[in-house]
Amino acid sequence: MNRVVTGFGENGGPAVIFQGEPPTVIHAGRYTTTELWVGGAGPRSAGTTDTSTTEWALEPPAGGACFRIVEIAPAEKLDGDSSATVHSEFQGAHATDTLDYVTILRGEVTLIVGDTEVVLHPGDSVVQQPGVPHDWQNRSPATAVMVGVLLSAAR
Repeated sequence: MNRVVTGFGENGGPAVIFQGEPPTVIHAGRYTTTELWVGGAGPRSAGTTDTSTTEWALEPPAGGACFRIVEIAPAEKLDGDSSATVHSEFQGAHATDTLDYVTILRGEVTLIVGDTEVVLHPGDSVVQQPGVPHDWQNRSPATAVMVGVLLSAAR
């Protein structure tokens, strides 16, 4: 995966300030999350700090945002995987203080909200509102990939 981040170079002109493999990848059981960018509170001017290298958290900083890609391996491929306990916040139904915009890029993902299950395919999008318990599952035989923007929200 090639991540390109634009900003302003040392001479003050527009520039590509980061390019290449994303530096922060979190493996959590059947989930692999690639942090593409994390923003702090409010709009920021272009800087030269790679904010995706801060300590990883499920949610962005208060008032901030995250832009990430999540890969979900098929459940049967990782049964008994001990890395799932390292990031237990990924496992099962959970509610976050974020407004999430998610689009399925590849594969099939089942969104579970309460008693409702929705099977999502490439191009399908979800607006996940703050505080709503939900779970993402991959019940298919192939790895699924989704992209999301998480916006910090008060509930």
